[in-house]
Amino acid sequence: MLDRDSIPSGPEVIEGTLNSLPDGPQRIDLIDSLLGQYVYTRPRRARELLCQQQQLLTDHAAALPKLENQTGRDYHFNYHLALASLESQEYRYEQADAPFRAALDIAEERGDIADRLEIYIAYTGHLSNLGQTEEASDYLDRCYRLLESYPSDQLRARAACRHGYLYLLYFSYPKATIKFLEAETLLTGDTIELSPKDHYFYSLTQAGIGAVYQNSGESDQAVAAFEKAIDRCERFDLRARLPWHQLNLGKELVSSGEYGEALTYFQSIVGSDANGSASALAAAYANMGVCYHHLGQTDQASTYLDRAEDLYRNEKSPERVELASIGFMRATLLMDNGQWGAAIRQINLTLPAAEVNERTSDPRLLSMVADAYLYLSIAHANTGDYQAAYHHHCTYDQYNLRFHNQIDIMRQQQFAAQFRAEEREQENKQLKLKASQLKLRALRAQMNPHFLYNALNSIQSFISTNNAATASKYLAKFAMLMRQSLEYTNREYISLEEERQFLTDYLEINRHLRFEGQLTFTVTLDGELEEDIIGIPTMILQPYVENAIEHGLRGQPSGHIDVAFLPDGEDHLLAIVTDNGIGRVKVSEVQARDPTRVHHQSRGTEITESRLQLLSDEQTNWVEITDLYHPDGEAAGTQVQVRIPFSDALPRRATG
Repeated sequence: MLDRDSIPSGPEVIEGTLNSLPDGPQRIDLIDSLLGQYVYTRPRRARELLCQQQQLLTDHAAALPKLENQTGRDYHFNYHLALASLESQEYRYEQADAPFRAALDIAEERGDIADRLEIYIAYTGHLSNLGQTEEASDYLDRCYRLLESYPSDQLRARAACRHGYLYLLYFSYPKATIKFLEAETLLTGDTIELSPKDHYFYSLTQAGIGAVYQNSGESDQAVAAFEKAIDRCERFDLRARLPWHQLNLGKELVSSGEYGEALTYFQSIVGSDANGSASALAAAYANMGVCYHHLGQTDQASTYLDRAEDLYRNEKSPERVELASIGFMRATLLMDNGQWGAAIRQINLTLPAAEVNERTSDPRLLSMVADAYLYLSIAHANTGDYQAAYHHHCTYDQYNLRFHNQIDIMRQQQFAAQFRAEEREQENKQLKLKASQLKLRALRAQMNPHFLYNALNSIQSFISTNNAATASKYLAKFAMLMRQSLEYTNREYISLEEERQFLTDYLEINRHLRFEGQLTFTVTLDGELEEDIIGIPTMILQPYVENAIEHGLRGQPSGHIDVAFLPDGEDHLLAIVTDNGIGRVKVSEVQARDPTRVHHQSRGTEITESRLQLLSDEQTNWVEITDLYHPDGEAAGTQVQVRIPFSDALPRRATG
């Protein structure tokens, strides 16, 4: 059996223990512990451990359920999320997609609230990186809905950071700034004990702020933000992200013409071998080539461009933009040295590699190819071939026009994306407002005045008959019930355990204060339901229980109410409220004869059904009412079945 108290906590100690352990379940657990940190701090070692973990999870599949029950972890989920996060940090989005989806499937099939929040926040970032902004917004909305019920400054900071990057894609820089500043405030406050992942998000937040300043043309502020990101990575050894922040700062310095200072950051990347990231190392070499070119050191520039090209070509899917950029940079070096013929040959060699045709829409490629034809025009003019120079200048004009047309199309797409984002936000605000209004109406209608009046009247009766002990007992129960009612209305979800207890207390008070002990009831839960973990919408069933009392059992000296909760698929419960009252037909007849109740309708149940419709995208009959009859046809009561969407009220593990 795995004794978690005996497991070492520090990475170095865990590594030492790991080296002495044979393959087995405890090894799986130790690797899982290390991956949570190494994905951000030691990416090379994380890749080695991921390979080991993949094999261990296969070899010891039979032992995993018992191990996961002991530790509260889902090792397959953690493995896929760690792999996806590692690939994503290196901008390997295609490689990250499959493990992200695997982790998402696991979380939605069997994960708890912590798993779902973690993968939703991570997957939002992944979808944003792929440009799938609407789907990213959907997952971000899911995060915020869960965070309304399960507040966490740590998770809210991460969600705000992702939201900031989503706004960057919509070119909504003021809104992006607000979100990044929200994340920064939460991550620098006193409410969170920062993990390596939180420090990673802090660095992302600063990079996002830097990007906002870049787009606003405020270079000094952008540099300051990138420096904060680098400082955080260096102080907390976040090696996986550090090279990319150094690249961001170096590129910003290059754009400002500060080539010597930019070189120091690119050289730092090379000095650390980019912590194992071939893509970051290649980008550093390429940018060093640019710096040395502008500093007039042609040989050095050529050397580093060669190194960058070798690394890019060794990639499984070489980035043609980067390869084309290196080829054209070589041509500029040759032109600067007056080697016009060699420059022409270099450009003609690079143009086919750029693979630009009439369908190409990437403005980076169009801009580079346009510049290439301009260089060809200049080079041919310098060799005296003016006809070729004229021809290439005409081609340059065509590509330059395509480039600007594509920029115009992108601007139109940006405006359209901004409009859709604003429209979506307004729709969400309207839905939240409607939900808030329904909750307020539900609070007002929650406790029927008849119940309040009869309960207080019964307590007063106990007092007037000098039964002080009984009066005190039920006054305390009544006060507790009222306090819970007010407290729960501030929460979107409560645990199934809390709902069961509330209904039990509510029925117990009715039993003694309204029915003089003659009401019997049961509140039961199916054995498969984890009542302390499952969360359901706040006080969702009380209006139906109250209906059973007010309508079904009203005026009866005794009665019975049965409340049962059953599983209904993966995401819903079936709650059944059954009474042995007079039935709906008789109730209608009684109401027709009572002028005070002829227009009565249950506001609580009406509001509750509207709440259920807002809480799920499913189009279904949330409430079904069945009239019950004895064999002789006499009314035997009413049964109400309520289908309730549920979440997890509490995480099975802490978020990291």
